[in-house]
Amino acid sequence: MRTHWLICTLVTLILLGAVALAAAEEGPPAVEVHGWILTRYYVNATVDATRDSLGVITNEEDDSWLEWERMSLYSKARLSNGKEAYAEVYIHPWLPNSHPSYLYLESFYLDVPAGPGAKYRIGKGRSQAFGIVPGYGNRKTTNYNPLSETFTMDRALGIQYMQTRGDDSFAFGIFNSQRPGARLIGHAADSQMDRGSVPRATVMHLTDRDSPAMRSGNLEASARYGRQMGNLNVGISGRGGALDGTDAAFLAAMFPTYNGTNRTRVKYGLDATYKRMPFYATIEYYAGEVGGIGQDGYAILLGVEPSMKCTGMLRDMSGICKGLFVRYLNLDVDVPAVVNNTMTWDVEQLAVSYVLPIRSGLFGGYPKWLQFEYERNKEDAPMGADEIPNDLFLIELFTAF
Repeated sequence: MRTHWLICTLVTLILLGAVALAAAEEGPPAVEVHGWILTRYYVNATVDATRDSLGVITNEEDDSWLEWERMSLYSKARLSNGKEAYAEVYIHPWLPNSHPSYLYLESFYLDVPAGPGAKYRIGKGRSQAFGIVPGYGNRKTTNYNPLSETFTMDRALGIQYMQTRGDDSFAFGIFNSQRPGARLIGHAADSQMDRGSVPRATVMHLTDRDSPAMRSGNLEASARYGRQMGNLNVGISGRGGALDGTDAAFLAAMFPTYNGTNRTRVKYGLDATYKRMPFYATIEYYAGEVGGIGQDGYAILLGVEPSMKCTGMLRDMSGICKGLFVRYLNLDVDVPAVVNNTMTWDVEQLAVSYVLPIRSGLFGGYPKWLQFEYERNKEDAPMGADEIPNDLFLIELFTAF
């Protein structure tokens, strides 16, 4: 099945390029194909642990290893009348070929102009209509943080309208509803899965999930209004939708307090981004309810962005040539904490990320950098239970081509 999807995806990319070449007018290249690779070295990550029925941790085991984390392939196509098409796939080599995320369709959409400063986006891609979109340029750390995983990370399938007029911006979307699911805090790729120790060395938390193999039949609507005020952009967001029986069954299995009848999903948020080179800062607050289960949290990120004038890994080791980012967040879930059910635990995270750009002609001079990232993950464990040993330190090489 994975091979089938890979072939279909490659055919799609080739067809996209062929259509662009046939339809493009004079101007920039009609089609571009690029990609990037993430390679990580995990340093003393907890890969195994024993947690008894009371939640007490013993027999912790740490390990360090090199991992080919992810590969992206994407194509941009310039079509006639100002239209643009985009397709991107992720490959996760450390997962089994049969795993649904081994080959993941990250984006596949068409942008259609809708007047000055406006366009429609039809298809699958990141939602532009809620909060701060956590792409690389915004999140700054290589890992997604638990707050963005909960509210803003997963891809949306539907129609989006985006408009910028002067200092004001507006985005509205109607999407195939995302399903409630779980993500893992402190997950170190491959080794924990090989040992079957993921539940003992990570923390699950309730999130939205794009589920290609099990789409919801419901729709949801989302909108964000933003205003630029000098170097500061502020935004307000809202989103609403409905759950189905599959969603209700998942919540009932994970949360003893879920009544099984509440089928509403409502979320809202406030965000602000400050940019004045080299300084960068964001603050985000999101809250809402999924089937009556409340969640709310905030994240504050402060940092210095790297300059494009960097000259190499061993030269000019000080100054604004490098990037340094620090983020703190708190994420709460409004249910009683249950021993051995980390999805009911409130969490905090302190992340520090140092970015070291590398200038070289390798891979055609495209962007490359080393990222040194530390996560201190803390949980409000119930009385008698231990926190999970899920802190992370990794060194990552990002290579674009």
